[in-house]
Amino acid sequence: MGKKLKIVIGGYAVGFPMGGQVWMLLHYAMGLSRLGHEVLFVEDTAEWALPFDPVRGFALPDSTHGRGVVSEAFERAGLPGRWAYNSLFEGRCFGLEREEVERYCTQADLFLNISGVIPLHEHFLKAKVRAVIDTDPVFTQSKIASDPWTRDYYLQHDLVFTFGHNIPSGSTGVPLSGIEYVPTRAPVVLDHWREQPGPGRGFTTIGSWDAQGRDIVHDGKRLSWRKCEKYEQIIDLPASLPGVTLDLTMSSMKEDARRFAARGWNVKDALVVSRDIQGYRDYILGSTAEFTVAKEQNIQLKSGWFSDRSACYLASGRPVIVEDTGFGTYLPVGEGLLAFEGADGAKGAIEAVLADYPKHRAAARRIAEEFFDSVRVLGDLLKAAGLD
Repeated sequence: MGKKLKIVIGGYAVGFPMGGQVWMLLHYAMGLSRLGHEVLFVEDTAEWALPFDPVRGFALPDSTHGRGVVSEAFERAGLPGRWAYNSLFEGRCFGLEREEVERYCTQADLFLNISGVIPLHEHFLKAKVRAVIDTDPVFTQSKIASDPWTRDYYLQHDLVFTFGHNIPSGSTGVPLSGIEYVPTRAPVVLDHWREQPGPGRGFTTIGSWDAQGRDIVHDGKRLSWRKCEKYEQIIDLPASLPGVTLDLTMSSMKEDARRFAARGWNVKDALVVSRDIQGYRDYILGSTAEFTVAKEQNIQLKSGWFSDRSACYLASGRPVIVEDTGFGTYLPVGEGLLAFEGADGAKGAIEAVLADYPKHRAAARRIAEEFFDSVRVLGDLLKAAGLD
């Protein structure tokens, strides 16, 4: 190993302390620490983002719940005290003193901005290398192309990584706006997702049912960000798979929940499953496989996007069946990971997994080990940043 680096991970977890979000950030913090580096997770609020409390079910200025989740998560991960939360609404910095945070940031070798949602304060920009990771490809590029403020935000970084693996090649038609994107993948610390015995309790996924204001227009055509529209197209899938359990674990389904349950879906509330990060992990570990749709933006433009949640299913030795976003350009498809199109394709993929389940389980874990192991993913990231 080379020099021990000081790394600041900027992100959003106290403000949205849900299982998937916290695990994504933990994988970066744990993974970089295991590579021998010193890490500090820093979250800064902005005016648009009151912290969300999943137990109460609404956002409020008091960040007590989110801070408790993050503090416990870092403690369990072997990183006690390696986080700080600067609250605009509460008028103070939690975890560490503000002066200590600013001093660490100005001495940092790398500022790694996950998802590009926190304000870019001066002390963040004093790091030797500044990098941002676009975790929502296509939507991000569309916003950069249409909004000068967002473009300027991204250009204040030395490197722009993206989960849209195919976007940097220009093959997708997504506007690049003069930015040289570098493809990256979601890191997973594999030993936190040890395979469990047994066939699991059914085909599952966890996500958000709808989202306002995230559809885009590309070449005159509206491309949706909403999973609810995709599930409408396969609402009758359970009827074609008697005896197969298909969980639909989504937040804010409202009146749609009863309608989908009547069609045979096993409807669950994602807020309940995800508000305990260990419960979130256990839900994935106890699944038969992941079955999920993808956003129309990524399907139509074949961005190559692949979810950090799906990477955790693979690491758990649970096969993943997901709509095709073009990830077959860099991931092996057919065993352990299956891409589908339409209801008939979904049915065929589920039947294929069940027909030789042990084979698909073994392949899923192999894919995780080869493509999502945090050692490899974060090693490549540091190399791209000139810091290996």
